[in-house]
Amino acid sequence: MPTRTVVIIGGGIAGLATAVRLIQLGLKPIVLEKRPFLGGRAYSFTDSDSGEEIDNGQHVFVGACDELQKYIADIGASDQIRLDERIGFPVLKGQKIGWLKARRLPGLLSNLSALLGYRHVSLGGKLRILWALLLIKLARLDSGPIPSHDQISFDDWLRGHSQNNETIRNFWNLIILPSLNDDITAVSAYTGIQLFKIALLGSAQNPAMGIPLAGLSTLIGENARRFIELHGGEIRTGVDVDSLHIAGGGIKGVSTVGDELIEGEAVVSAVPAQAMTKLIISDSDGPNDFFTPAESVKTAPIVAIHIWYDRPVLSEKFVAVLDSPLQWVFNDTDLKPHNNQSSESGQHIVISLSGAWQWQDRSKQELRDIFTVEMEKAFPTAESAVIKKFTIVKMLEATFRVAPGSQRIRLSQRSPLPGFYLAGDWTDTGWPSTMESAVRSGNLAAKYVVADIGTGSLHPVGLATSEGRSDSRGS
Repeated sequence: MPTRTVVIIGGGIAGLATAVRLIQLGLKPIVLEKRPFLGGRAYSFTDSDSGEEIDNGQHVFVGACDELQKYIADIGASDQIRLDERIGFPVLKGQKIGWLKARRLPGLLSNLSALLGYRHVSLGGKLRILWALLLIKLARLDSGPIPSHDQISFDDWLRGHSQNNETIRNFWNLIILPSLNDDITAVSAYTGIQLFKIALLGSAQNPAMGIPLAGLSTLIGENARRFIELHGGEIRTGVDVDSLHIAGGGIKGVSTVGDELIEGEAVVSAVPAQAMTKLIISDSDGPNDFFTPAESVKTAPIVAIHIWYDRPVLSEKFVAVLDSPLQWVFNDTDLKPHNNQSSESGQHIVISLSGAWQWQDRSKQELRDIFTVEMEKAFPTAESAVIKKFTIVKMLEATFRVAPGSQRIRLSQRSPLPGFYLAGDWTDTGWPSTMESAVRSGNLAAKYVVADIGTGSLHPVGLATSEGRSDSRGS
C-alpha cells in the first residue's frame, strides 16, 4: 500500500485524474471537494419528474483525446462512452442539410474528404479551406513566452490567408465555437491552429466525435471514486479548503474552513485559477511573480436547454445548425437510451449554446419563448409536438477563454512553492479548455510530484503507457 500522502484540492476531472495517476505511481491521494458531489464542471443530476440522470451540459470529446480515454479505461468505464470511426455529422442551414462526413480513406485523406459533399460551402470556398488547412499543417507554433500566433485572433489569421465570410461562418466557426466556447473573432490564432493540427490534420479517428453514454456524475465521478477508494485513496466531499499549511519550508497540507488540518507531503490545487490564487499568501508568490498571471484568466459561459417532447422531432443523434441561435442540438434519447425513461413516448432534446453571453441573463420563460420557436423553424415536426418539460442549466464559468495573449497566463503544473502543484484544464497542457486538458494536467501534476518527492511504495498499481492510442475506446 502507498506510504506517502498527497492532498488534492478539488474533485473535478483534473483532481480525480491526478488522484488516479498518483495511485498508479505509488502514492496515496486524499481528494477534498467543497461540493457534495464529484465531477467539477462535468456533473449530472437526477430529474425529479422523469428520474433521468441529466448532464449539466452536453459534453463531447474527439478521437484525439487519448489521455481522457486512457483515464476512463483506468477507472473501468470504457463501456460508458462511444466513439465514431471517423468524422461525420449533419449541418442544417435553412431547411437544407449538408454533411461533413469523411470517406473510408487512409489517414489525412479521410478527414479532408469530409469537405467534398459539404453543400454549405461553394467549390471556391472549399479550395480556400484546403489552402488554409495546408498552411496550418505547415505552420510552426512558437514555444517562447510570447508566441507570435498568440497575439492575433484566429479570424484575423484566416482572413489574412484567403478566407472569407462564407468559409469562416459555414466551416471554421462551426468547429471553433463549440470546441473553444468562444467566437472565432475572440480566440487566438495559436489555439485555433493548434486545434486543427490535432483534430483535423491527424489520423482519421482524431476528429471523430465521442459521446458519454452515462450521466457525467456516474462516468466521471462515481467510477473514479470506486477506483480511488479501492486502491487506498480517500475522497472527502463537503470539505472547503481555507488555506495552505506551511511547515519545514514547504507546503505540507491544508487547513479547512472548519479548522481541520489535513497533512500530506505535497498539495495539488485542482481548482479554477481564481480559486487557486486565493490560496497563495501575497509574499510567497516566488520568483518572477509566478502565480500573478493566473489572476488574468477569464471564463466563458455555456447554456444548456433541455426540452422533452411527446414525440420524436429529431431523427439524427445530433446536428449542427447554421444561421440560427440553436448552434448544436443533441438527441439525448438516442444517445443515452438506457438512461432515458421517455424514449417510448417522446424525445429528450439538448440544445447546447457556447459562448452564451447573449443568453446567460435571460429568464427561463424568455429562453423557452425563443428556442421552442427556433426548434419549430429548424425541425418542422416540432410544431405539432407537445412540450412535456423544459429545463435550463446555466454554467456561467464553463471554460477559460483562449483569447489572444492567453498562452502566458497558463501556468506550469510545477510551482515555485516547494510541495505545491497545479492541475486544471487552464494550466499549460497544450490543449484548450476540455476534459482532455483536465486529464493531461492531472497526469503532469502527478508526474512532477513523484519526481520531487518519490513514492515510498513497493507496490504501485500497474501503469500502461498513455502514448499513442488507447486500446480501450468506446465502440
